[in-house]
Parts: sequence; structure tokens; C-alpha cells
Amino acid sequence: MNIEENRLQTFTDWPSDAVVSPIRIAKAGFYSLQQNLTVKCFCCELEISEWNYGDQVMARHRELSPACAFILDSSASGNVPNISHSIHDSILSEDVVDSPHSTHSLRHETVRLQSFENWPVPHIVSPESLAKAGFYYLKQRDRTKCAFCNGIVVAWEVGDDPDYEHKRHFPSCSFVQQVITPRLELQNESQYDNTNPSFSNVNVVNESNLYEVGVMQHRGPKKSKFATLESRMRTFSMWPEELIQTPDSLSQAGFYYEGSGDQVRCFHCDGGLRHWDPQDDPWTEHARWFPKCGYVVLVKGQEFITACTSNNSSNTDEEYRKSVRPYQQREVTEKEILTQMLTPEVMAALSIGLHVGRIKQAIKEKLEQTGIGFATPDAVIEAALNVQLDEDESSDAHVSQEVTQILAEAVNRTLNHNEQAQQDVKMGSPAETPPHPPSPKNEQSNTNSDKSLTLEEENRLLKEARLCKICMDNEVGIVFLPCGHLATCFNCAPNLEDCPVCRSTIKATVRTFLS
Repeated sequence: MNIEENRLQTFTDWPSDAVVSPIRIAKAGFYSLQQNLTVKCFCCELEISEWNYGDQVMARHRELSPACAFILDSSASGNVPNISHSIHDSILSEDVVDSPHSTHSLRHETVRLQSFENWPVPHIVSPESLAKAGFYYLKQRDRTKCAFCNGIVVAWEVGDDPDYEHKRHFPSCSFVQQVITPRLELQNESQYDNTNPSFSNVNVVNESNLYEVGVMQHRGPKKSKFATLESRMRTFSMWPEELIQTPDSLSQAGFYYEGSGDQVRCFHCDGGLRHWDPQDDPWTEHARWFPKCGYVVLVKGQEFITACTSNNSSNTDEEYRKSVRPYQQREVTEKEILTQMLTPEVMAALSIGLHVGRIKQAIKEKLEQTGIGFATPDAVIEAALNVQLDEDESSDAHVSQEVTQILAEAVNRTLNHNEQAQQDVKMGSPAETPPHPPSPKNEQSNTNSDKSLTLEEENRLLKEARLCKICMDNEVGIVFLPCGHLATCFNCAPNLEDCPVCRSTIKATVRTFLS
């Protein structure tokens, strides 16, 4: 049975719907005993009778019999491989999955799917959908990698669509252009090609990503005292003159100066930046490092943010920003945290104004993971910023559910109203009696009353209606949800937590353009 072809011929009675194929089993050194699903190694006589979906035969062989001569050196064990199946075996071989860098075989969806053994978050995104989108598992947290463009995506969240995420982060990938884009276009066509357009509207609200329909989740500013452009400009009185970035450009981008070096901080998301290079643009750096800042989203738009984040070809910053920290591995006492708070590295981070609570949380997680503190001030700063981003993202799912429910209820109310109106017409409800034409006396009185409202006053009222109710300078452009008021411009909207008209809490916003 040292000849693979002979081993393969023993599988004549092997069930066609078995979870593991005979070709893979024979290649791993086993032949069938023709007793249910029991197989035996020709070299070490190891027997295996139970198989599960996704089993890697060579890996199980290596695990159960590591001293087998076939495992140590197949050529020295006397094994004669089957040449006719060499191409097919190279696609299905478990060794290919154990070596993810072999991208040639990983371009087959079946091989990519095998790499998702012990996938930690199947409740968030399924291995089948990831493999179909071109990704395979890197065996670390939830890190996945494209077999075609080598792009890495981590920190998968509830509601993520692997096809959409692949296209959003790596639009130039050959797999995206040839497979994913046509597939998404076909899905969009089938979504809107419905005999009843009313139900397609409901599906858009309930199933689509809120960003796709222009709904932006809203949070108020973290530093409300720097919400105005003038208040931020006043902080730059001691700004280093040798820097190319001007106080005006930084203030326009939402930053205020903290008075130390070139450290600035966003009034809205509380994200801090420093070490400015001459070629750095404030808006671009703001969008690249803090893409979920509500101020950047409202002022510059999601397309600008996507363009800024996609420029980083290495993807290491995005990977670190989105990376999921490991689970707790040891207990950390308050005394250990206080001891680390007094180290020079942490004191340097505190000196630039980072939040004490976030630094404590970062220290706690670092001690839980490694048992040692931070080695440099930069490491403390990056970890604290990562904690801040996690805090911001934790509320996204809850807000998204509330906004989706609000939009769905609004669409359903409209649909019910339209259906009722159609039923009334079918049942022959009497049409409304048109109003009688005004009598000459009434017409004369209306003319007199119209003259009391001059054309100038009408123009003034129309202009005021289109002006922002906060600054009374720019044109209104933001609709607040769920109240639906159109009251402020895109510059003033990020500064608010409540609607200035009805005082209800703002849960989301929609950018509008008056024509």
C-alpha cells in the first residue's frame, strides 16, 4: 500500500457525500479498510474512523502519529505518489493551507475555506462568505488576507459584508474588479428589480449599510468649548512659526493647539496628532487617522475619507487601529497600575493632555497581555488613542439599530398612507369638492392683503429660512434624525447634541443640498 494509486483504489465503497475526499486521504498515506469510514496508514498503521467537515487529513496524521516515517519524510518511507493527480492534489493539499503564503493554491475558494479552522468569530462573519470574497485566515485573532492582492482586513464587525469591505479597502484588486464588482452590481439590480417598489424601499432601509443611504451616526463634540472656529484659533497664539501648517488651516480642520510642541487635538473626536511633516495636510491627516470623526464626515464627506484611508498602501496603520486586543490573561491590581502611572513614559504621555482614564485602561490591558509596562511614550500614546477609538466604535451598533428602526417606521407609515389612498379611490370615494371661485369682493380684499407684504420682505423671509439657525451665515444643509428638522449648516451641526428647534436628542444626520 505504499503506492498511492493502490491506496486510492481501496475507496470504491467510500460514500460520495463524505466530508473528506478519497484523493486527500490516499495522498496523506491512508487506505480504506472498507469498514464504514475507517482508514489505515500504510507506514505507521494508524487508524482513523471519525471525520468532521473541514478536517485536514495530513494535519490529523501529523498530530496523532508525529513519529510516522511518512510524516517525517514521505520519499524515504517508500511512498510512491500518484503523478496523474499532482495538479489536483496541489489544490487540495492541507500543506498548502498550513502555509498560507502559497497564494497560487489559495486562489481556489475550497482551499481558502479550509484555512478557517478555529475561526474565532463565526457569529460575526461566516468563513464561507470570507472565502467567497477572496480571503483566507492568518490564524491570528480575526486577521484575514486576500489571496490576490495580499490586502489584510481585521476587526470584523456585525453587519460587515466581506465583498463590500474588500472592494472598499482594495478597489484595484484584480479579484474585486473581475468577480466582486459584477457580483455586487447583480445583487443591486435584483434588489431594486421588484414588482412591488414599496417593498424594495423597505429593504433598502432595513438591510443596507446606513452609510450607503447617506445616514451618518451623530455624536456631540468631546470638547464643546472649542466648538467654534474662533475659539480654536485663539489657542494658536504660541504655535511654532517654522511649521508650514497654519493656525487657520488647522482650525478649519477641527484642531486646537494644546500648547506643547506641535501637538493638536480635534474638538469633536478628541483625537490628537503631532510630528507634522511639511507635506502633511490637516484635513487629510485628520481623515486618515480618525476616519469616524463626525466633524470630518459632515464637512468633507465619506468619499474624501475613503480616498485618504486608501492611500496608505501598507495598511499597517489601519490594521493597528482596527486590531482587536487579545483576551485578558492575568489579573492586574490597582497598585500595579498606579506604579506604572509614575513611570517617565506614562508621565510624558500625560503631559500632552491625554485622558487619565484611557491611559489607565491602556496600562491595564498591556499588563494583562504581556505582564510588563510600556517602553516608550509613543507606545503609551498610541495605546490610549486605540482605547478612545474603541470607545467611539462601541456605540455604533446601538445607534445604527435605532436609526434603522426610525427610518423603517417612517417608510412604513408612508406606504400605509399610500395604500389607504389607493383603496379609497377604488371604492369610489367622492372627490373633494373644488373650492368656489372667489367673488369679486373677496378677490379685491386678497389683493389688498397681498400688497401689505412687500416683495423685499418676502425675499428676506426666504433667505432667512435657508440660513443656518446657529450662525445665521451659511446655508442649511443637515437634516437631524429622528426629528427631521433642517436647521443648521454642516459646520454647526457637529457642535450640537440636541436639535436647536425641538431640543430632541440627535441620533443621526443626513447631508442635504438645496437646489
